[in-house]
Amino acid sequence: MPQTTTIKVAIRTRDELRELAAREGVTLDAKLQTLIRRERRRIIGAQLAGEPLDPDDVRVLEASLSDVADAGR
Repeated sequence: MPQTTTIKVAIRTRDELRELAAREGVTLDAKLQTLIRRERRRIIGAQLAGEPLDPDDVRVLEASLSDVADAGR
């Protein structure tokens, strides 16, 4: 079993996260991981927005698009 910890969040935040997780049939941990991954990608996208993309960047973004498309199904 993975190590766990407790975080303090507002009850409303917990309930909203629980609702999102339930819609997808995943655990709270899995939903948090998805949200963290999306936020990291958003940050990277913002950093790259003003820079020309090299071939490696294009491959990473295409893989991300594929992941997001799969998550929407």
